[in-house]
Amino acid sequence: MAILAISLDFRSGGQEVASLVGEALGYKCSGKDQSLAYMKAAGERWERLFRELDQERPSLWDRYDWEYRGFVALLEAYIYEHASRDKAIVIGQGGSFVLTDLPFVLKIRLTAPFELRVRRLMEKSEIGEKAAEDIVRRTDKARVGYIKAIYGKDWFDLKNYDMVFNAATQSYDQIAKIIVDALRVKDQTITPDTWDLLAGRAIAAQIRARVLTNPKIHVPTFTAAYDGQNILLRGVIHNKNEYRMIEEIAAGMSKGRPLRNELHGRG
Repeated sequence: MAILAISLDFRSGGQEVASLVGEALGYKCSGKDQSLAYMKAAGERWERLFRELDQERPSLWDRYDWEYRGFVALLEAYIYEHASRDKAIVIGQGGSFVLTDLPFVLKIRLTAPFELRVRRLMEKSEIGEKAAEDIVRRTDKARVGYIKAIYGKDWFDLKNYDMVFNAATQSYDQIAKIIVDALRVKDQTITPDTWDLLAGRAIAAQIRARVLTNPKIHVPTFTAAYDGQNILLRGVIHNKNEYRMIEEIAAGMSKGRPLRNELHGRG
């Protein structure tokens, strides 16, 4: 079935809307808690990084640091893995920008006024107004910066979404009903070819994560992608040993899909 990706302002009601959609269609949600569990299973280093870096805007150094690239690759691999299970909801984590150009992904943006979100945080966490304002403002800024730094996209640009909802003017029930109907329409865009595109991208994401979290491989650049036929390996390597290791990883994880190796040496 179609996939739902929710981009949301902090405390705008994303979890509540996702739960209602999930109950109506039998969908399973994936958000911060599930991503954290995935990172924990990958190793203590990645769990620690997730707690420290989750959706924080990376500095220029972070973006090219080995650990940070591995962190992002693992997070993207998990989003693809969850989406591939079918009946999936991805809450935050940049899911709308990871699952791009897939016709059966419904990308929504959920907003609410700043004052309302501050009040909700105060009620939930029992903290003062000033502290709540600081948390909401800082979290929003971090999410905007993360999307811009990693995906080069403007989080506020409405062209990045299929639908935008204001949780102050519509109830969670109303929003969920509209989404359920839209997902049923999106179901019609699922074909063997479009679903294969998701499956191929999921494999490529797993390969990329495996390479970029391997402490024996420190390639300057590396990407793994799926073009509808081949798993494409691209990047810059230091030596033949790195070339061999990456090729072996990809071959072992490609699930029979053909590989096209376009790795090349520096210089």
